[in-house]
Amino acid sequence: MTHLFRSGNPSTLVWLMLYALGVKIIFLIQPLPVISDPHAGFLYTYPVSALQHDLHWGNGHFQWIAVSLLFILALELNQLLIRYHLLQGRNYYPAMSFLLLSTFHPAWNQMSASLVACCFLLPSLGIVFHPDQQSIRRAQIYNAGLMIGIASLISTSFSIFLILLWLVMMVNRPFRIAEWLLVLMGWLTPIYFYAVGSFLLDHFSWQIWKFTINWQWHTDWLNQWVTVSLVVLGLMFVIGLGLVWHHMAGMMIQVRKSWILLLCFGIIAIALVLWDGFSSMADWLPLVLVISAFASNLWWYVPVHRLRWTINLLHILLILLAWAVIYLPVHQPQISLFPWNRHF
Repeated sequence: MTHLFRSGNPSTLVWLMLYALGVKIIFLIQPLPVISDPHAGFLYTYPVSALQHDLHWGNGHFQWIAVSLLFILALELNQLLIRYHLLQGRNYYPAMSFLLLSTFHPAWNQMSASLVACCFLLPSLGIVFHPDQQSIRRAQIYNAGLMIGIASLISTSFSIFLILLWLVMMVNRPFRIAEWLLVLMGWLTPIYFYAVGSFLLDHFSWQIWKFTINWQWHTDWLNQWVTVSLVVLGLMFVIGLGLVWHHMAGMMIQVRKSWILLLCFGIIAIALVLWDGFSSMADWLPLVLVISAFASNLWWYVPVHRLRWTINLLHILLILLAWAVIYLPVHQPQISLFPWNRHF
């Protein structure tokens, strides 16, 4: 099955759409409710509230939107890795990996502010992996800050990814204060227009400038099924990281640097989770993107002709395990995998 996504032909996109519907079918049959996020911004809360109260949209409508956004996010990740040659050759393995690994927790498949914000976050990373940093125009730098600003209006905590842009500019480009201010101006542009619009409509609030850090870390979300999901994602990340390290000698310098910057993106995604105090599993979605990027190396570098049945069996087992992690806690809650489950 996995060899279907080894080609970059446009016809493979049809197989990817069918794969997305097949993997996410459990959520389409039993739609999940919209996640109420205290960090959600105006660009998320207002449209969702309007669709719920004015058009009377239910969970089924938002579930289809969430699956569509996940598919778009998978294509954005795929284009990012292939366009800047992080994987050799054209394929759809990054998209396939993300659609598979994002199935391991319900919060990653629900309509949430983090899901919508990620769709604006990934396009801003184009300047991060660009092979010729000196050819990047100032308009592209401004647009990257603008995308993160829009993502920040959708989910406030996504402002932390400004650190990634400044880190890339500090490493790859000579220091120019004008470019650093340009990123900041791009980030402030949507916030400025929202502040002016709300002021003219007499709805202005200083809360938009408030970025609180939650120091009270909650672990109520951690149970045996979440533990299984995190272990699987951790193993896929370690295997992918090992394959990248093994083939790093044959990579160009810019590609090596791109993988290291992608690892820095994962570190900032962990900081995002810590910022929100583990309040919502939806905040882990940027980290799932990074893990999926590394996990795609497993499907690409493992010799298909020798180990085709082994790889296909592993792929099917991962799908079945993901469905079990979603289905069993709801329909068979008495099943206990660990003797210490009650003490989590």
